[in-house]
Amino acid sequence: MVCRFEWYELSLPANGALVSNAHEPGTREHLTVLAGSIEIEAGSSSRRLKTGETARYAADAPHAIRNLGRGEAKALLIVIHR
Repeated sequence: MVCRFEWYELSLPANGALVSNAHEPGTREHLTVLAGSIEIEAGSSSRRLKTGETARYAADAPHAIRNLGRGEAKALLIVIHR
């Protein structure tokens, strides 16, 4: 099976969000917080992350990445398409 990868360095301002529609079936995302505090919502679940933590989640349902802090948050996002 061949996978495609996308890599992003995200910078979210205070209270900023990246809200996404569902990607194609089987798509997953891996997000590592480089600075700040971020909440991931994927499907019906959510998870809060702080600097140095990583979340891995299905991205074939609507999902969102939100900055919970008062300052800028930074993260590395890897999207894996199957």
